[in-house]
Amino acid sequence: MKASVERIAELEWANYATTLPSARVTPGLEVTLRDDVIYTISEAFPTPDSNHACLFRTTADEADDLIAEVTSLFQTKGLSVAIYVSPACTPPDLPDRLLERGFGKQAEEEVWMVLEDLSNFDIPSPYPGITVRPIEKNEAILFAEAFMAAFNMPKEFAPRMAQLMRPSVELPNVHHYLAFDEDQPIGTCSLLRHKNFGVLGSAGVVSEHRGHGAATSLAVRAATEAQQHGVDTLMLQTAADTPLERLLRISGFEGAFTRACYVLNDDSTS
Repeated sequence: MKASVERIAELEWANYATTLPSARVTPGLEVTLRDDVIYTISEAFPTPDSNHACLFRTTADEADDLIAEVTSLFQTKGLSVAIYVSPACTPPDLPDRLLERGFGKQAEEEVWMVLEDLSNFDIPSPYPGITVRPIEKNEAILFAEAFMAAFNMPKEFAPRMAQLMRPSVELPNVHHYLAFDEDQPIGTCSLLRHKNFGVLGSAGVVSEHRGHGAATSLAVRAATEAQQHGVDTLMLQTAADTPLERLLRISGFEGAFTRACYVLNDDSTS
C-alpha cells in the first residue's frame, strides 16, 4: 500500500484528532490542530514522541517563519524541539530547511500501519486463557503498572501515569484495555476513535508473558470494539524494520507511509 499525499494528510490529522478528548481532560496535555501545523505537548513526558510538531502544510515563503514559531514555542516551555516530517508536508524542501537550521534527522523512522475496510475484516478469535476487558477509573493504576512493566520503565512512574490517564477513562471515544492471566495484569492497549478512524496505542505485554497470545487478544478486543463503533480505518505507529511491523503485515495491516523525526541540536539557535 502506498497512500496518496492527500490520504497521508488525512491519516495524520485523524491520528491527532483522536487525542483531543483526552487532551481536554488531562492536565499538562495540549493538542493543537491547525491547517498549517499540528502541535502536541505533554508536560509529564518530555520526549519527542509526546512533544513535537508535524504535518507542516505551508508555502515556501512562510516555511521559515513557521519553523521559527515551532522552535520558540517548545523552547519557551523548556522542551526539545522535534518536528516529524511525512510525505504530506510542504514545502518539499522542509527537511533541507530543518538541517540548515541545526536540526538532526533521527536514525529510526516511524512506520504508519493501516488496516482498511475494517467493517468487512474477519477478526480472529482471541487466545484461550487470556482475559481482556476495558478498565474502570479505579484500575488506572493497574494499567499504569502493567505498562511500566511491559516497557521496562521504573514502577515509581506508575502513580503519575495513572493520575494523568484517569480523567480519560470511560470517555465515549477512549478505551483502555488490560489483559489478564487469571487475576494478574500482563498487557495493555488503548483504542482512540475519531469518526471512522481508530488508533491503537500503549500496546505492550510483560516480558515473561510474551508469545502466549496476550498481544493478539488485546488487538482482537480493540479491533472488535472499533468495528462495532463504525471504525473503518484502524492504524498505529511502530518503528521501521521490526518484528512488530512484520507481525502487523501478516495480520492484515499495510504500511501507509513512513515519517522521520528531526530534533534541534542543543547548541543550535533558531
